[in-house]
Amino acid sequence: MTATKEKIIEAAYSCFAEKGYIGTTTREIAKTAGVSEITLFRYFRTKAALFEAVINRYSILSDLKKIASENNDKNIEETIKHIAKRIYLTLRKKKKLIRIILSEITNHPNEITEIYNKFLARIDSMLLKIFEQKKEKIELKENLNLQLAVRGFHCMLFAFFQTNEIFLKKELSEQEIEETINTFVNILFEGIKKEGNK
Repeated sequence: MTATKEKIIEAAYSCFAEKGYIGTTTREIAKTAGVSEITLFRYFRTKAALFEAVINRYSILSDLKKIASENNDKNIEETIKHIAKRIYLTLRKKKKLIRIILSEITNHPNEITEIYNKFLARIDSMLLKIFEQKKEKIELKENLNLQLAVRGFHCMLFAFFQTNEIFLKKELSEQEIEETINTFVNILFEGIKKEGNK
């Protein structure tokens, strides 16, 4: 990524965080980045494309691949627990961005919903890849839609984060996070494994 493109994305993040998607203009972003608006549009054709770049740069997507590769020696359940904890802690660090997404999805539903759907699909894809990469085989239930199971898992995790950290403004201890994640992982594997498959 070029230095100019990175500067534009950083400026956009700062502007979106302060004024939201609707309240921010590309002119303001360009000024904050120290570039012309024409330069901004050379890199990003629309404000929505720039918003998507901000989500990709500052969300868990930028960390998930690295997180997964750190735990090749762990079994699948331990790997998922580790990843889930790191996702939660990363969401906590990027709380500002989460607030932006949550506020903008209701105010500007079409563009933001499309961007958010792509974001969820990429998380699904990365988590599914982790299942595929693990050497040990787990016997899955017949006719199981693993993608839906994975989507349900990370939605549980996100809803747990959102309820505590965004709505209740409560920062949980690491022990509380781990206990909840262990429960979520147990629910996931109870749902996907064949009966008697330990």
